[in-house]
Amino acid sequence: MSFERKKRISAITHLLQQKNEISVKEISEMMHVSEMTIRRDLDTLEEQGVVNRTHGGAVLLDPNTSVRYPYILGEQITKNTREKNLIGIKAASLVRPHETIFLDSGTTTPFVAKNLNPDLPITALCYTFTNAMELYPRANTNLILLGGLFHRDSNIFHSVENYGLIRNTRADKAFISTGGFDPEMGLTTFFDYEAAIKREMIRSARHIILVADSTKFGKISVTHFAELDDVDTIITDDGISKEYREILVDRGIELIIANQDNNQYTS
Repeated sequence: MSFERKKRISAITHLLQQKNEISVKEISEMMHVSEMTIRRDLDTLEEQGVVNRTHGGAVLLDPNTSVRYPYILGEQITKNTREKNLIGIKAASLVRPHETIFLDSGTTTPFVAKNLNPDLPITALCYTFTNAMELYPRANTNLILLGGLFHRDSNIFHSVENYGLIRNTRADKAFISTGGFDPEMGLTTFFDYEAAIKREMIRSARHIILVADSTKFGKISVTHFAELDDVDTIITDDGISKEYREILVDRGIELIIANQDNNQYTS
């Protein structure tokens, strides 16, 4: 299988994780390839037990059961919950009083928000409904919420005016998520508008912290938003392979493994 096809199939899988069901035509238009090409990709994914083909499209299968039903965004947060919560606990512990932080989209950053000390005086900028709902009751949190059109499939508020607001805000720390992490292809996500917001956050923060469970390593999505060298610290779970641990150490990126007993640092 060619690299381009692997990348496209990975992107199709990620797209299906964001939507209840998607048509061949919709994928074809997004990726600028023929419907016949997309049908072949979906056939391959069905053979691998990843999707169930429907009339004119496909749904993603839950990998933890043989029952075939759509994989929806709400269920994505429940995947690897233990690991994401441990990552969130460690990430939240790095935030100091009176700091300004950026909280990215994704299904790991809500665990960062959830585990922040509610009495800690901070300023937090976010652009997802989930993070906003977590932070708004906290009296000591100055909440900056990026507005605009609400994308239900990705839980993101988006408008072009948001870019300027991020540029004019300076953060001590940015907690960034990713759909895929590859040493050569960098950090990737699916939606263009999401990638653009991530880039602005990375440019406007002093310390960039990637929060990603170990399943993201080795994956490639369709839209690039950063290189490995743009990241200062990575917080992940102990499922990360020895190969990726060595890659990160060699690149001079601080690696924090969050586990149940303690938090191990690899430098």
